[in-house]
Amino acid sequence: MLFPDYRDELIAMLEQDQQEVQAQSHSVKCSPNAPAVVADEKRLAQRCAQRAERMLAILAEIKTPTLDRIGEDGSEAMGVIALHAKYAIMKRVLVAFEAAYKENPVNTYRQIIPALTDRVLMLERKKQRFGSQWLMGKNGRFFFYPVEEFQHMNERRAQYGLHKARHPRDLTYGVPKGPLPPYTRECDQRQPTPEEYENNLSELLD
Repeated sequence: MLFPDYRDELIAMLEQDQQEVQAQSHSVKCSPNAPAVVADEKRLAQRCAQRAERMLAILAEIKTPTLDRIGEDGSEAMGVIALHAKYAIMKRVLVAFEAAYKENPVNTYRQIIPALTDRVLMLERKKQRFGSQWLMGKNGRFFFYPVEEFQHMNERRAQYGLHKARHPRDLTYGVPKGPLPPYTRECDQRQPTPEEYENNLSELLD
């Protein structure tokens, strides 16, 4: 591996990111409109932005996010950090992963490309392609953001090493035990209301 120190830094940033996101998710579940929770949400957005900027600086140094440069776990960390970043940063990281994949699929953490693609498309108000994105509805339940040609969704997922799409899990308290959630169905899809789109995605828009 060419850049083990950057790999370690990316993994450490991701661990911090996941801890803070889970803690905030728990707070929102308990007291969604409490002033302290709202303030913490803003601070979390600032910390996510700081991590994203540092991640971009690392990407500039390593040139391309390939496995031989930062490893599989470092590449995964870079992609997940990008998912919590603003649209412009997310798009830049997606382009970098797509270029790496086009040059050498075996040397690329391809599994992150579908999530980045779907998140970018959603922010562009377009249909997702891989079925990775669910949004929180006004009723507090997840709903499935529409997919382009749903009947071919799992075929596209398989090309990037992903299993069939399933309903999301609540990861607030870590990965739950028990059976896997059901597979995603076409009837799970619906468009978000303007309010739902704003509540879910406004923080990610530039």
